[in-house]
Amino acid sequence: MKVLVVGMGKSGYAAAKLAIKEGHSVLACDQATTDRLSTDISPLLKAGLVFYGGSESPGLLQDVETVILSPGVPVASPLVRAARQMEIPVLGEPEWAFRHSQGSIVAVTGSNGKSTTTTLIAELMAAHLPDVRSGGNLGTPFSQMIEGATENTWYVLEMSSFQLESIERFHARVAVLLNVTPDHQDRYSRFEDYQAAKARVFLNQAASDTAVYSMTDPVARRLGGAVTAKRQPFSAAQEMEEGAFVRGEKAFWRHDGREEALFSLAALHLPGVHNLENALASAVAARCAGVPEGGIEAPLGTFTGLPHRLEKVGVVKGVPFYNDSKATNTDAVLKALTAFRSDVILMLGGLDKGADWKSLSGEIERCCKAVYAFGAARPAVEKALAGAVPIAGFPSLREATAEALSACGEGDTVLLSPACASFDEFRNFEDRGNQFRAWVKEAMTK
Repeated sequence: MKVLVVGMGKSGYAAAKLAIKEGHSVLACDQATTDRLSTDISPLLKAGLVFYGGSESPGLLQDVETVILSPGVPVASPLVRAARQMEIPVLGEPEWAFRHSQGSIVAVTGSNGKSTTTTLIAELMAAHLPDVRSGGNLGTPFSQMIEGATENTWYVLEMSSFQLESIERFHARVAVLLNVTPDHQDRYSRFEDYQAAKARVFLNQAASDTAVYSMTDPVARRLGGAVTAKRQPFSAAQEMEEGAFVRGEKAFWRHDGREEALFSLAALHLPGVHNLENALASAVAARCAGVPEGGIEAPLGTFTGLPHRLEKVGVVKGVPFYNDSKATNTDAVLKALTAFRSDVILMLGGLDKGADWKSLSGEIERCCKAVYAFGAARPAVEKALAGAVPIAGFPSLREATAEALSACGEGDTVLLSPACASFDEFRNFEDRGNQFRAWVKEAMTK
């Protein structure tokens, strides 16, 4: 076929490489020119790729038989709309990879917690199963994971709403929906559209498959309760007749008319109720993918979490500093705050994605002694949270961190949980978190 790959980041590169390997004639385009791409595409150019930089023109569709879409490219873009009008199939990168893959899939989505959950499921499974590969929206693109796979391979894939928009045949043996709260308002004008994208994680599941979903989150509960797959809800807040829950100091799973212990709460080293729920979802998903009974607690006990997710990066003057840079929406901040009791200095800010800042007021009043607002979102934070706790404003995260390092005292906790994208100051949330960590480490050496 003649294939057009739209967007040449990591996912687009992997999809184009797979298409070339499969013998297709491959074109690619990106709004960035070759010298501004984040990925070096020279190996693909040598292999025959034809690249159009600085353009996503519908004119590139001439004689194209399939369009492969990178997740950063909206399905509402002029090129995608033109392709659909011309009845050219438009496939997301995960869909393209699925059509060339062997093995089975655990797919994980949610507004928050999906990277931690994806990684934990993969580690639980890898402790018992011979060929477990993890990636997707997190880390390695699906198209890059399929080489050498067999029918016994398991893929544990983090799936964003952007990726789920453009799947068709993609089929998860186990699908996990953690939560659905407002996010990406810059891409979805209606919350209902975002919900519909998340619900596609259950697309193509049959009665023999498994749907794991939160009973605590109302949207996830509604979407999960409507599936045809075998339903396995989870909740840290209530005991259930079917599903995973907490009783006393242990997590249990009721299924098929019986109850089994999953793990003791002492084995979980991640703070916060949200991480307990992530662990419940992970344990059930791993069990449904073939991890034997009794096989959860040991690998769970070695899992210490991911960088930039409530990561303790240092202690200065007896005050712990936490890097939660991955918290790019208010729901993630609310979840992070559940891990703390009082005297939190909370740092909020960055590039505002349309956050409902007032939704943070109650939890901030409960456990925060101050809010440091920084970056482009500073005026919105200061206006919305005025009167909740004392608020200080700073042009940059560096200046907010310097003040926190200077002003904090015994009994305090400093938490970077920004509820915003990072692009006003940084390349991405990892860059933001890495720099914050470096500033704290520098202060620890003085």
